[in-house]
Amino acid sequence: MSIFGKFHGMKHLLTIILALLALAADAADALTFDGAQATSIGIYIKGLRTDSVLCESYADLGLTPASVMKALTTASVLSTHGADTTFTTSVYLDGSRRGDTWHGNLVIDAVNDPTLESCNFKSRLGFCDSIAAHLKAMGITAIDGAVAVKEKLTDAGPNMKWECEDIPWPYGTGLHGLNWRDNFVKVTPATRRISPEAPGLELSVVKSRTNDIVRGVCSNRLIVYTRDPADKKYSINVSVPDPAAVFKAELTATLKRSGISVGKKKLPTTDDHAPVYSQQSPAWGEIMKSLMVRSDNLFAEGMLRTLAPDDSRKAAISYECELWTSRGIDTRYATIFDGSGLTRANRLSARFLGSILEWMARSDYAATYAGFFPRAGRDGTLRNFLPKSPLTGQIALKTGSVSGVQTYAGYKLDDNGRPTHVIVVLVNGFFCPRKEVREATETLLNSIFLP
Repeated sequence: MSIFGKFHGMKHLLTIILALLALAADAADALTFDGAQATSIGIYIKGLRTDSVLCESYADLGLTPASVMKALTTASVLSTHGADTTFTTSVYLDGSRRGDTWHGNLVIDAVNDPTLESCNFKSRLGFCDSIAAHLKAMGITAIDGAVAVKEKLTDAGPNMKWECEDIPWPYGTGLHGLNWRDNFVKVTPATRRISPEAPGLELSVVKSRTNDIVRGVCSNRLIVYTRDPADKKYSINVSVPDPAAVFKAELTATLKRSGISVGKKKLPTTDDHAPVYSQQSPAWGEIMKSLMVRSDNLFAEGMLRTLAPDDSRKAAISYECELWTSRGIDTRYATIFDGSGLTRANRLSARFLGSILEWMARSDYAATYAGFFPRAGRDGTLRNFLPKSPLTGQIALKTGSVSGVQTYAGYKLDDNGRPTHVIVVLVNGFFCPRKEVREATETLLNSIFLP
């Protein structure tokens, strides 16, 4: 190689190094907090009306999105199914009638509905009472068979990519074929009371310096660590490994109180069915707004699986990627393992998320989708964000947070609630208190959008 060639190569390398240093400086300048220079930061803020990027730094860097993943999940579902679709859980009797006795089983045909008896939709409580009332109206006082739950969901329960420490908590329950009361129960360690009853859940109580809970993936053994095992006022909510068992125990008790006896042994199934009752879920639009505002992992996983309801989680994710690829968005470098963002293994870039948000903002779903996002200073996880800024109510963002991760994705809105700008800020591996990252993001948005 000639001297000129070597010089040209060194010059090219120097140009690349200077460009990378400039990008790092841009990121540090955009978000100023202790340790920003040693933190992975991706930023993408774009004006939709001017089609111009206002702030961009490491926008193609794959980062852990945390619960910002829910913005992708809801975009995928809303844009394919709309907001008015519902889940329908059907209840029927199989077998044959003999007077006021039914010789057969009471079957619940579960459809992966994450909202059955959810405390977040109190207007739809009373599933067990409704079943009992309809059986009484049919004149049935005894069922020879058992309560049978028909679950078709593959790879149900917690995602194997989730952290073991998340599994015992209500937010780590995972989606099941039948989900009941948000898939958690209340445990009082001092009395060993579990409410409602959770058949098969084995409880151990251990005195410890700190309060904590441990339950392995697919394990029935729950260990509660508590400072005072005799404290009857202390209780804790825990996820259950088998929500269907909790439901069956409650339904059986409800039927008994209503004067309807049920057997314990399931009888052979038949093709003869007698419909009893059907439960409609809230509209999917209501579910998606609820999960975005409250950052509900169970609801998010339920929505993801609607993309391939009769197939695996992997199939649902594949469908999702193919969907956005068909819309001109590059999904090659998006790594997706769930719909909620609970796993740290997910990787999305700020530009990728920004592209999804832009597509939705330019679609017929814009107003509905933007309405899913919490408003700054007002709603859910964004209630304490920009509380005293003129931007209060004008910034609508989904937030995400796990250890060392703080993320934001959403919009700036006009006075009519229509998106005017796409906003994505992803911060991974920070060393400072989380509050500093939040305040730095607030400062960035104020500097861009306020005169």
